[in-house]
Amino acid sequence: MLSGYLENCYGIKQFTLPNINFKKCNKAIIYAPNGVMKTSLAKVFEDISKGTATSDRIFKDAVSRYSITYYASHYEYSSSGGNAIPQSDNIYVINSFADKFEFSKETVGTLLADEGTRNQYNVLMGKLNDIITEILNKLREITGLTKPQIKIKLIEDLGLQATADWPDIMEAIRQIENKNYEFLDEILYSELFNDKTMAVYENPDFKRHITEYIDNLENLLRNSSLLNTHFTERSAEELSKSFTNHNLFEAQHKILLRNGRQVNNLAEWKELVQQELDQLYQTPTLAKTFEKLKKLFSKNAESAKVREIIVAHREIIPLLRDIATLKKQTWCNCFERLERPFMEYYKIIADFKEEIHNLYEKASAQSERWVEVVSEFNRRFRVPFTVKITNKSNFVLKDEAPNIEFEYTRGTGDSKESTVLHKEDLMVSLSMGERRALYLLYILFDLERIRKQAREGGGQYLIIADDISDSFDYKNKYAIIEYLCDLAETKGIDLLMLTHNFDFFRTVKYRCGVSRENCYIAQRNDDGIISIAEFKYQKDFFKNVIRSSIQNGNLDSDFKKKCLIASIPFYRNLAEYSGSTDDYEKLTCCLHYKTAPLDTSRLMVSDIWGVISQFLENETLKSDDEPYLQLLQNLAINILKDNDEVSLENKLVLSIAARIEIEKFMKAKIIEHEGTCPDAKDNQTREWFNKSKQYLTDDEKEIIEEINLITPESIHLNSFMYEPLIDISSWNLIEVYRKALALQASSQDS
Repeated sequence: MLSGYLENCYGIKQFTLPNINFKKCNKAIIYAPNGVMKTSLAKVFEDISKGTATSDRIFKDAVSRYSITYYASHYEYSSSGGNAIPQSDNIYVINSFADKFEFSKETVGTLLADEGTRNQYNVLMGKLNDIITEILNKLREITGLTKPQIKIKLIEDLGLQATADWPDIMEAIRQIENKNYEFLDEILYSELFNDKTMAVYENPDFKRHITEYIDNLENLLRNSSLLNTHFTERSAEELSKSFTNHNLFEAQHKILLRNGRQVNNLAEWKELVQQELDQLYQTPTLAKTFEKLKKLFSKNAESAKVREIIVAHREIIPLLRDIATLKKQTWCNCFERLERPFMEYYKIIADFKEEIHNLYEKASAQSERWVEVVSEFNRRFRVPFTVKITNKSNFVLKDEAPNIEFEYTRGTGDSKESTVLHKEDLMVSLSMGERRALYLLYILFDLERIRKQAREGGGQYLIIADDISDSFDYKNKYAIIEYLCDLAETKGIDLLMLTHNFDFFRTVKYRCGVSRENCYIAQRNDDGIISIAEFKYQKDFFKNVIRSSIQNGNLDSDFKKKCLIASIPFYRNLAEYSGSTDDYEKLTCCLHYKTAPLDTSRLMVSDIWGVISQFLENETLKSDDEPYLQLLQNLAINILKDNDEVSLENKLVLSIAARIEIEKFMKAKIIEHEGTCPDAKDNQTREWFNKSKQYLTDDEKEIIEEINLITPESIHLNSFMYEPLIDISSWNLIEVYRKALALQASSQDS
């Protein structure tokens, strides 16, 4: 049940929405010409759904107000204040298009897996996050990096994919052979590796000096009495620790070197090693290269820190030749210095990974309905791309949107090409109709959310669809209709459709089973007040209204006489299509002011009946005969007095009457100045206007052009459907007919 009143809302001056009975039929449709009320009405409902203020964007000082009732819910608003802005989660508006569209927060929340699975997932992720936080806190301390930087640097330095997570990082660390460089304990990652130091490492001079340094060092080691390329400074250091840890000298052991020298205690060993190193590092060739390296690290504060490092730990210099490997060794050192042993962390995270994987498998099965939404879209819509969800498990477990990819294809057979695109890249290459189809894909997820909530007893939902078939080809238009029909089958959902497309209106009415009482047409009068009424012509207008009213030949009412005149364009088309040129030309004399084959000024109703009776089982005319022009004018003037806004027969009578009046006027003008005015073979109104406009005032030309603009399509084109007449307001036709009468009156006065 829906009713309401709107005033000064997005261009709507006044509009009373009569009670729509959704209890008898949960679908309703309003046909409205463009610019009357569709989008404005939808915008008001969208304001209610979002809890935002309503305004009039044209007359900005006007007070906007509305009062809308939907079942037991009442929404009242005035821009002058006095009440809170209404808001409802049970109203949803499908706009015809939006330039930007994403998955709504509500939809993402409803897409998730069942509560039990999500609870398990959240508990596991909570525990895992605690472990990761513990690791990050320590790594931040020993690397000098921020928490966000740590993961980024790990993924980059370990050569992992950008999508890698902590289980991948831990596995990569485990695979590295840790060299246990203890001097790294005293060095921060951020000091050793930053933009400034990396620039030095990439410098060709640095690479040349490093190679020179290592070559010189190796030559010196080969000539050392204690060290060599296999027993380096680091080896001597490690051996010192072993002596200490295992009490070698306390057990009265001694060391005999290859040159015959005997070492008796730890102090003597350390002194010997230090003397050897001093001798090495003070060698002119090595010292010279070392100075060159130090100079490279003296350009700024960041690189100067590395200068301090290589001075304090010259053993790191050979490692600087392979920065990628040094980074990995630095990370190994960092992970060995965590609060717990690395392998303990590794096992905890690996166990979490397995449990979470099992939940993903379970969640993937629960994403089936959302995958079906995509499958239905791919099946129903004709677009140059195929839609895929690439994170089925993730989006049902995590609070994140589905990751949609689009496979764009062109060509067939051997020439077929395809590529995977993201939405932003795809949008630039699509037509407007294809963009609208893509937009609807995102809407379908929202609609599925609403269906899910409605099925679960979340209340009554009102969905307003605003001209969603606009700019679609027929296949995609019917795909939308099928979706709407499916949606309307859901208990707890009411569907209000707004359209300016008469074909869409009729198709939805029949395919979705919209009751006659819930089919409306909206029009706006001269004062800007909008009204809607039951749409009278829901079936074949000609068959069910026009033909049925005149077929027995008894034209005993004004309504039947109007139906006779309204039938003329249709029967004229039949005569044209059946090849009956004579009948076609005779009926043309009813629509234009002609002299042959029939003289319009002397035309009788019986003349018309004589032509059309062949289509009515040759039924005879049973009512009194009368002059056609007099009848046409009388009926048109009566319509001016008592107009039915949505009567198609009234609109046809007014259109034909206005056309003939201006042709009579133009013919008189041409005869006045040229002495004669023969009938035109084609497009008589336009031909006579071109002839007469040199004799017309600007006001007269303006009136004739206005009438000619409105009436041709009404009388000639699309006569089977009469759709153009539905779009034209009766008030417009009344206005132009009055102007036509005024022209004739002014002509007679002069």
